[in-house]
Amino acid sequence: MYLCQTFPSHSSTAKNFVSMRSLLFSLFIVLGVFSTGISQSLEVGPQLGGMLYTGDLDPKQFGENYKNLKPTVGLHLKYNHNDYFNLRLNLVRGSVQGRDELSGQEWQLRRNLSFETSITELSLLIENNIFGFSTNASKDKIFTIHAFAGIGVFKFNPRTLYDGQYVDLQPLGTEGQGMAGYEEKYSLTQLAIPMGIGLKFRLSEQLSLGLELSSRFLFTDFLDDISGNYVSHEELLAGNGQLAAALAKREAEYTGIDAPYTEETGSKRGQADVNDYYSTGMLTISYHFSGAKLFGGSGKTNCPSF
Repeated sequence: MYLCQTFPSHSSTAKNFVSMRSLLFSLFIVLGVFSTGISQSLEVGPQLGGMLYTGDLDPKQFGENYKNLKPTVGLHLKYNHNDYFNLRLNLVRGSVQGRDELSGQEWQLRRNLSFETSITELSLLIENNIFGFSTNASKDKIFTIHAFAGIGVFKFNPRTLYDGQYVDLQPLGTEGQGMAGYEEKYSLTQLAIPMGIGLKFRLSEQLSLGLELSSRFLFTDFLDDISGNYVSHEELLAGNGQLAAALAKREAEYTGIDAPYTEETGSKRGQADVNDYYSTGMLTISYHFSGAKLFGGSGKTNCPSF
């Protein structure tokens, strides 16, 4: 049984969003209770970097995988509880891709699958400035290593280029999804666990610069539409149609021999015991609204003037 079965319906997806919103509200309330007499601050800023996929379409040579690197942008809003702990809301928009053609292994070249998908992710993170950090010029905490982890929700939709046109893969059921005796089609909205580490530098009392590397541990192995076993060509053709059978394995395009694939039902197509994941490397710039009392009390907020 695949872990993605945890999210079989739109009602489950809705519950995930409600749970995340409730978590965000609860954490702000908790921090508010303990913020009496402490001067907090907010910061906001853009992110720019790259996103990389790891999964069943990885090439044998790790260095070849960087040919799949795709640009990524993001936006973050942070609530700085003190010099050591922050609460962060993160929005990221990027894309990932994978191609068997980058592999030097004959079995992958014959499988000849490929995919790409955009990814939109919203996450809530707890961030720890390990050595402490402040943009206050009176403090010497101008540099730190920081680590972060949390929970996120992301949307994806794997597709592939076939006969000069992009085809969405999830509706096809290339591993028999939707057929009698097989799983339901996987959800295109899933949970993720982001974790990462980075460096942070103070540029001024209002500006800071960060560098981050992070990975998302996923609860699905279908980011690339590949997970477990083949369904035989004849069975898949009868159950899910010609296009599903054509894209379950694309050996004919590699060999030039126009013949259906010969794998039997149950033979290995992907590595179902290891889920896919994606990673990002990001440059972040933050503007700090320092000195604000966010939950009552007084305090001067250094907002920009125009």
